[in-house]
Amino acid sequence: MHIPDGLMDPVVLLAGWAISVPVIAYAVSKVNKTVDEKKMPFMAILAAGIFVAQMLNFPVGGGTTGHLIGATLATILLGVYGSVVVMTVILVIQCLVFGDGGLTALGLNLLNMAVIAPFVAHFILKIADGKNRPVATFTASWASVFIAATACAVQLAVSFAVSDGSYGIDGIVSIPAMMGWHALIGIGEAIITVGVVSFLAKIAPEMLKMRLGEARDDGMEVTA
Repeated sequence: MHIPDGLMDPVVLLAGWAISVPVIAYAVSKVNKTVDEKKMPFMAILAAGIFVAQMLNFPVGGGTTGHLIGATLATILLGVYGSVVVMTVILVIQCLVFGDGGLTALGLNLLNMAVIAPFVAHFILKIADGKNRPVATFTASWASVFIAATACAVQLAVSFAVSDGSYGIDGIVSIPAMMGWHALIGIGEAIITVGVVSFLAKIAPEMLKMRLGEARDDGMEVTA
């Protein structure tokens, strides 16, 4: 799902930066009001785990790739704003240190995986309101992956259309490839996330009560 340099039309690239930067800046401001030194090691460990999971890329056709995202797990553990910040740090390091995703395309990659994926998870968890936690976690995990991938596919198709084929990938190829494969990848991520959350609920329920920059209003409060 990481978009490389040279693939997208400049207008689409600018749109990605224009949308993602204000949202991330707001998330950082919210997290800065609540984070303390005790929470920082936990955020670093979580970021490291998601970082490793995202590095497992594999081709899904049409020049695109697929991988786990981890946004729902981060959203459950840190809240939506904490998730946005952690996902942003991961994507920036992947881009600048490992070349995973282009620098010019970083705005779009941030939009898809650090903004869309966490907020999709957040809204589904909020709608579930704490009822049937495993089902809510599974649905949020699957939807966050699927919708983020769909957004990426649409961006590829729009770039192709507005550039008369000079950039992007034809929507006939990109949309079914990204949506189809990430529908399956989302199931894998959902199973992993439900397993991790269920495990933490038993051994360390206090980890599921951490919220950064927001009131706990998604009903995911956990009791031992």
